Amino acid sequence: MWKIVKWLFVLVVVLFLGILFGLPFLLSSEPGRKQIETELTKALRRDVAIGKLHVGFLYSSIELKDLAIRNPEGYPPAALFEADGIKLDVPLGDAIKGTFKGSLKGDGLKVLFQRKGGGTNLDGIGGAKGGGAGEPGGKPEEPGKPEEPQRPGEPAGKAPDLDLALELTNSKVTIEDLDKGEKLVLEGVGVWMKLTNRAEERDTGIKIRIDSIDRGGIHVRDLQIDAKESGGWLDLETIEAHLAGQGQLKGNGRMQLKGGDTWQVMLRAEGVKLTEDLMPVVGSLYPLAAKAEGQADGQLDATFDVRGNGLTWEAMKPSLAGKGQAVLTGLQLPSGSVLARLGELAGRQPGGIQIKDAGAEFGLAQGWIAFNRLSAETHEARYDLAGRVSLDGQLDLTMDIMPLVKQFGGGKAYKDASKYVDKIPVEIKGTSASPKLGAPKLEDLAKGLIEKKAGEELGGILDKIKKKDK
Repeated sequence: MWKIVKWLFVLVVVLFLGILFGLPFLLSSEPGRKQIETELTKALRRDVAIGKLHVGFLYSSIELKDLAIRNPEGYPPAALFEADGIKLDVPLGDAIKGTFKGSLKGDGLKVLFQRKGGGTNLDGIGGAKGGGAGEPGGKPEEPGKPEEPQRPGEPAGKAPDLDLALELTNSKVTIEDLDKGEKLVLEGVGVWMKLTNRAEERDTGIKIRIDSIDRGGIHVRDLQIDAKESGGWLDLETIEAHLAGQGQLKGNGRMQLKGGDTWQVMLRAEGVKLTEDLMPVVGSLYPLAAKAEGQADGQLDATFDVRGNGLTWEAMKPSLAGKGQAVLTGLQLPSGSVLARLGELAGRQPGGIQIKDAGAEFGLAQGWIAFNRLSAETHEARYDLAGRVSLDGQLDLTMDIMPLVKQFGGGKAYKDASKYVDKIPVEIKGTSASPKLGAPKLEDLAKGLIEKKAGEELGGILDKIKKKDK
């Protein structure tokens, strides 16, 4: 996201530099608008279209309407950048002298960021990275072509004096990986920050507001991020959001700006009401609640300390690492959930189940959520599982149901077996959306029988030794 924001800054500045320094005296004419389109197409190495161009009273501002910049060859025919309006409130005279002090506002922006074959549709724009021959957007350099002469009146090597209050509102950002078929859409994006190259007044704070994100069954709305650049990183000082239905996300983190796209966040989920859309996620964090036949009731509170690389799910998934914990209160699961089915295997009557204490502690690495603790306690019994769940929802869990068999009687299947073995391990496989409980394997029961028999014999030998010593 930050890379796209930085690119927007560069793009907007290039647009207005191209207009102001290239053709300042043609701004009010239709031929001038068309000429500006031509010059910007050359400068950006993309087809540019401008619907309308308006100059404020006494050249106090410049406004572009219906601006569109097209995708390069090799990418789908679409606009990589569209804007209903962009307005630069800077006096033309100051701008021609290289002083940009005022505000830059954009409304109704649409940004399409696409990845393909190791490149992006932004490569080569304005001669930026990736603009060489054979790369998307690149053009081969003409051999022997001299460098473009310095413009009259333009001081050599002097950068513009930049001090702008940037405000981008009502924007839509789409991030798409064409190779993997992954897409992330951010609606209602707003960005506020100060854009300056004055070292003594440098303020790199940025505010980002996003109306909604819908990803993997999680609906986030009113996302707010307050951040500040620091030593090649973007410190996310505040992260706040609401979840659809009920619940809040709060936290902080940081993102790498130079040399990679590493990030780390610490988040707290508070008062999250369990909804049908959220259950696949809950089933991975707390698989005892997986695949409930009917709506589960309760509230989730969780903490996460996670790091990774990339912005889209497919890109970041292999690198995710960290830890977390989840606590569920007022949890009531209908029949069909893993927990209810484990109880039925041990002899409990079919039906829903109410839990007074439910929690999980886990570590995250190499594509798996490994549980240090995964338990539930009802007024009847306690359930303790061990194992892991993949980030794709694959279950790899086991539970010794012997304590439950002793509690509930075991039914026909395990009542007699419990007389001969100390453990009755049950495997939970399948996925969090479709869990499968396997009957205890014969070799596991046989192993348990041998261990119990050996233990009994060893105990008998020890008793004989004690009696002999007496």
